[in-house]
Amino acid sequence: MKHIEVIGLGSSDLDQMPLGVWRRLEQAKRVYLRTEDHPAVTALKESGTELINLDHMYEQNETFEATYHAIVDKLLTAAEHEAVLYAVPGHPMFYETTTELLLAHQQEGELEVSISGGQSFIDAVIAAVGVPVNEGFQVLDGMTFNIENLDYHKHTLVTQVYDQYSLGEVKLSLLEYYPPETRVKLVDAAGGTGEQVIDLPLHEIDHVGIQSNLLCLYIPKVEDARISQRDIHYMTEVFDRLVSEDGCPWDKVQTHKSIERHLIEETYEVIEAIEREDDEGIVEELGDILLQVALHSAIAKKDGYFDFFDVLDSVTAKIIRRHPHVFGDVSVESLDDLDRVWAEAKAKEGKKNKIKYEKAYGGIVLEWMQQTIHQEKPLEDILKERGYKDET
Repeated sequence: MKHIEVIGLGSSDLDQMPLGVWRRLEQAKRVYLRTEDHPAVTALKESGTELINLDHMYEQNETFEATYHAIVDKLLTAAEHEAVLYAVPGHPMFYETTTELLLAHQQEGELEVSISGGQSFIDAVIAAVGVPVNEGFQVLDGMTFNIENLDYHKHTLVTQVYDQYSLGEVKLSLLEYYPPETRVKLVDAAGGTGEQVIDLPLHEIDHVGIQSNLLCLYIPKVEDARISQRDIHYMTEVFDRLVSEDGCPWDKVQTHKSIERHLIEETYEVIEAIEREDDEGIVEELGDILLQVALHSAIAKKDGYFDFFDVLDSVTAKIIRRHPHVFGDVSVESLDDLDRVWAEAKAKEGKKNKIKYEKAYGGIVLEWMQQTIHQEKPLEDILKERGYKDET
């Protein structure tokens, strides 16, 4: 059966490589390199080992995914004629997509894969920047991470940043979460003789002109109210405290019924902000609607009935159920199809048809607000036109 050994070159130069790994590489007849951009490769060239460099694969393919598949195909072809020794930077099992692809072929019974050598860069980076791991620590792939993966409570390493472009892409995502002036560190060749640590604000990480396969980004644990206030978990903690015995004297005695009128009041204010085309006002008033949801949820949680995340679960599940044409395999060709799909989804939930009094009420109020805001007609006139009498 075909056999491929994946061996790690470690995180930096030859001084950091275990002797056994070096001897295995030095004695090999031929070594395939994912990239020759690694300090240990210079020593390998001097040893006389035949090196087959696969860097050209990056130029021949438009995406990293396509490149990694092309590299694996090349290795599989070579393995038909010889036992392949394939060397990668760092550790073969740490953010090495080609290893994952090779192991997938092994699961299909197409070849045998063995893993050896390779010091992960993490230990070296931790030492270089003094990461206090016991405070919380995470490692993210710069090519695939989403904002949802970020946690300002933890020290964070972002890998797979090679140059100005990749750093720029990562920066755009990070700036949606962290303030621009957040102090971060770029770490290159950690643990090696060429180790370099650059301290700079987040918004400048793609301005330094570094290009290196040994580069990573370190973001320290951050204590910043601006980030906390965008955290939904922190929000629920705030409201739980408000209604607790040690909380606000007013909030802690409220019930669902005592604050129900505020939902209507806040909704009016949202509509007014929308009609005035006041974006800042919309943000504030929608926040007040969320305040009502959070307060009701905190009251329910204190009484042991439900919490904010039950509400979140309910609405998300409902949206997915009622949009099988988006989240499932149902297709719609027209608005009539859409109405049918929506009605069928509601029917499956056991929903019964009922008179929507709130829709008529909402229509009256919205019409009044639109006309009043634009100084066209007071509410009394609208009500009289619709046949409503003043009972006061």
